[in-house]
Amino acid sequence: MRLSRVLVFLIIPIVFTSVGFENENYYLFPIKPGERNYLSGNFCELRSSHLHAGLDIKIGGVVGAPVHATTDGFINRIKISYGGYGNALYIQHPNGTTSVYAHMHEFNDQIQEYVKQAQYRNKSFTIELFPQKNELMVKRGQVIGKAGNSGSSGGPHLHFEIRDANQQPIDPLQFGFKEIVDNVAPYVRKVALTTMDQDSRINGQFGRFEFALKTVGGKYVIDEPITVRGTVGVEVAAFDKATGVRNVYGVKNTELTLDGEQQFSCEMDKFSFSHSKDIHVFTNYEERYRQNRTFYKLYVDDGNRLPFFKTNAQQGKITIKDDALHEAAITLTDADGNRSQVDFTLQGQPTTDEVFRVRYFNKPYQSQNFHIRGNVLQVFMPVNKNPEGLYERKLAKFFAERRTFEEPPAYVVNDVAVYLWDLNQGIPDSVDVCGDVSSLGVKVRVPSQSAFSFYQPRMNVTFPRSALFDTLYLQMDYQKETERERFRIHQDNVPLRQNMQVLLKPQYFPEGPKDKMSVYRIDEKGNLSYEGGDWKGNNVTFRTNSFGDFILEVDTIAPVITPLSISSDRLRFKIEDVTSGIREYEAHVNGEWVLMHYDYKRDLIWSDRLDESKPMQGEVEIRVRDMVGNENVFSTTIGS
Repeated sequence: MRLSRVLVFLIIPIVFTSVGFENENYYLFPIKPGERNYLSGNFCELRSSHLHAGLDIKIGGVVGAPVHATTDGFINRIKISYGGYGNALYIQHPNGTTSVYAHMHEFNDQIQEYVKQAQYRNKSFTIELFPQKNELMVKRGQVIGKAGNSGSSGGPHLHFEIRDANQQPIDPLQFGFKEIVDNVAPYVRKVALTTMDQDSRINGQFGRFEFALKTVGGKYVIDEPITVRGTVGVEVAAFDKATGVRNVYGVKNTELTLDGEQQFSCEMDKFSFSHSKDIHVFTNYEERYRQNRTFYKLYVDDGNRLPFFKTNAQQGKITIKDDALHEAAITLTDADGNRSQVDFTLQGQPTTDEVFRVRYFNKPYQSQNFHIRGNVLQVFMPVNKNPEGLYERKLAKFFAERRTFEEPPAYVVNDVAVYLWDLNQGIPDSVDVCGDVSSLGVKVRVPSQSAFSFYQPRMNVTFPRSALFDTLYLQMDYQKETERERFRIHQDNVPLRQNMQVLLKPQYFPEGPKDKMSVYRIDEKGNLSYEGGDWKGNNVTFRTNSFGDFILEVDTIAPVITPLSISSDRLRFKIEDVTSGIREYEAHVNGEWVLMHYDYKRDLIWSDRLDESKPMQGEVEIRVRDMVGNENVFSTTIGS
C-alpha cells in the first residue's frame, strides 16, 4: 500500500512535466511559419462589444497568404457567414484543443469543394457544417486555405485562435511563437479614481476624476498626492505596442498595490464566450461610448464575471480611513514580459461634517443639473456668497416616498453647491433648491438579477433575468415631434448584457403601409438603425440590446441591384438597401439555383458554379429582399 502511494506521487509530476514540454513546441505558427510575423490584434484586446478571442495576424494588406494547420487533427466544424468570422475553419487536435482560422478568403480545393457541395444541397451561401472525424483530416503545416477579409473583418488578416477542451479561448502567445517579437513596454495615458459610495471623496469631491502622468526615471508618476477619504476605485488608460509595427494592442496583465500589498491583479489568459460582454463593466463604458477612450477598472465592478482577477476583500477597491500618506503603484505587463509602472501617492483625509469649498480642477457641473453615479444622485446648483464672503448654506428639498427631506450641500466647488442623495432611501420625484425645481425623470429602480417589467401609457419594457449588469434607475420619456413620436428608454451610455423587450403604443403613424413600418433606433446625429418589430393592432413589440431613442419609420423602397459583370463564366452584382437593410438574395439561371457569395462590406455578390466546366446560359434572375419585404428583381439573358 505504501509503495503504490509513492509511485503515484512520483509519476504525476513526470506526466505533467511532459505535457508542459509538449505544449511549448506543439503548435506551428499558421502564417509564414519560421519567419518574422506581425500582429494587428492580440488576445483579449477589447473590441466594441466583446473580448478578442485570438490573434489577428497581418498578411501585408492583401488577401491570399497561405494558411497552415497549426498541428495534426481533423476539421470538425466549418462555418460560412456574412458577418462575424466569415469563412471559418475549426480543427480539433489530439490533445483536446481546437484551433480556429477565421476571415479566410478561401479554403484548399478539398475543403472548398466539400463546402460548395453542401451549399448547393441546402441552396444557401451561409452554412454551418460538422464533418465526421475521418472526413477532413489535416497534418501539421498543411495548407488549409488562404487568409482573407471575409465576414466582419476590417482588413485582410488571419484571425487565429486556440481553444481548450471546454471551447474556452486561451492566449496563443503562451506557446512561445518565435515569429512574434516584442521589446516594447505598455504605454499609460492616464489614471482615474472614482468614489464608491456617498461618503467617499477624492480631493474633497464625489465623482470620477482623471489625473495626467509624467515620466520620471523610467516610470510614470502623478505629480501631487491625491487626497482620498473612504472607498475609491482606480482605473487606468493604457495600451501595448510591439516592435516594428504601429498597431495598438490590449494590455495582458495589470496589478495594483497599496503600500506594497497587492489589491488587484488581472491576468488575461483564458475566458468563456458567455462572459465576453462583461468587458462593458471591466472598462468604463461611458468613457468608451462617449469619448472613445478605454479605461480598465482595477477593481471588479458589479456584474463582472470575467475570470482574470485576484483581489483584496473589497474586490480591488481601496479604503482609506486615516490621514496618512499611502504609496500606490500600477504595474502593466505584456505577453513578452515587458513592463511599465505608474507610481502615485494617496493622502488620507479625515472625516468632517463641515461644508467646505474645494479647489476647482475638474468641472463637476453637468449639462443637466443632476447625475446618477452608482446608487448616489448628485445635484448641482450655482450658489452665491453672503456679505461676509461665505457661501450660503442652502438646503435642498428631496421629494421622495411621499415625504420631503432637507439636505445641506456636501461641498461647494467652482461656485456650485453639490448635493448628494442615497437612492437606496428612495427615488426623488423632484428636487427643490431655492425654488428651482427639477424633475429627475427616473421612473423605477430595476434590479439586475431578476426579470422585471415596467408599464407606461406609451410604452412597456421587460428585462429578462441578468439583462442588466447592475441596478438601473430607469429613465423614460415620450415626445411628440412634427409628424412623428420619439420614445426614449434610458440613456445610450448604459450597456445591456442581454436584449430587452419593448412594446410601443404609438398614437401617430408615419404615412405608408403598416406592413412596411418598423421601429428604428435614432442616434444624436439622426442616423437610423433598423430594430424591426411585430405589430398587434396598433402596438408594436421588438427586442433590442441598446438603450436610446426609438421612432417609427416606413420603408417602401426596394433594394437596388446594379449589374457589374454578366457572362457565361461569372455573375457579379452590387446590391444595396439604404433604409432597413438587406435580408436575403438569390440567383437562378434557367430556373436552377446558383451559389452567390456575399461581401456585405462592399455590397457585392458573385457567382460560384457547381460545375466550373459548364458555362451559364439562358435566363438569369437576381432577386433581393430587404428587412420589411420590399423586393427587386433583375432579369437578363446569357446567350449561347
